[in-house]
Amino acid sequence: MAGKLEKVEIALGGRRFMYRAADGGPIRFGVTGRKRNSTHIYNSSKVANHILPAESDAELQVITLLDLSTSVLTYMAQPHTLKLPKTCGKGTWIYTPDFEVIVPRWFIRQLESGMPFALAALKMPQRRASEDDLVRLVLEVKGASRYADLRERDLTQPGAQAKADKREAEKEDYQAKLREAHATYRGMGYHFYLVDELRDLRTLDLRHLPSILMDDDVKVTWRHVNLAWKHLQNRSGLTTYKDIIDALGGGPLGRETANCLHVRGLIWIDLSKNPQPVTTVAMPPLLGSRRDLGHLLASEMEA
Repeated sequence: MAGKLEKVEIALGGRRFMYRAADGGPIRFGVTGRKRNSTHIYNSSKVANHILPAESDAELQVITLLDLSTSVLTYMAQPHTLKLPKTCGKGTWIYTPDFEVIVPRWFIRQLESGMPFALAALKMPQRRASEDDLVRLVLEVKGASRYADLRERDLTQPGAQAKADKREAEKEDYQAKLREAHATYRGMGYHFYLVDELRDLRTLDLRHLPSILMDDDVKVTWRHVNLAWKHLQNRSGLTTYKDIIDALGGGPLGRETANCLHVRGLIWIDLSKNPQPVTTVAMPPLLGSRRDLGHLLASEMEA
């Protein structure tokens, strides 16, 4: 039997509190097998030592994008819980977001400009992003089924109007809770974004992404990184999917190695569509701890 989760309480002021799991993992694990909608468990290449929950198909798509985005350093699902005083009336709100993500500020600017989340995640960061400070981005995922109710409701039936009024009140309470959570994050220096499944995920056909992630466990050595980077240097930082595969030995193993290098953030492949031989491959800016690896490998390449 699993023991009780140990939590750390962080006072935010104004009767606001944040709770995190002491082990750094999800604050709750809602995938229990008891829900009627599709749920998933997931092992991430960017999140060590934790199995992550995805409580909908839309959340699973977001996890896939987070793992493949060269802008994302790391992230956590169900990362913390906020306890907030209600702004209208007595009581408190309890709010647990879907994801907390570490990204360069460049990524926030893309979302603020109106770019759909899927496009921003798969886009190669600008060169100057390597000099950006890293910030925390909180994501709430809004699945299409939450607002696409196709059933006709007959309000003349006994109790139907009362149920409709209750649903509307719950919706208004949820929106008020989100606004208060957003304001709390803003006061902490966090950023908040509502991922709308229709607007942010269905912009692209994402069905090819899981097959790319299947290669994230390929054994990649520094020799492979050197081969890829030298090839890109000789092409002024820009090549094709076919040519990078050939540079890495060709065949299925060359393709798998190229995909794995993208997952590690060491090369960038345009994954906005299922990659073809002519798909663009480039040298991305190195973010976070990848910078140190880049300096080390660069010195070896010059030796």
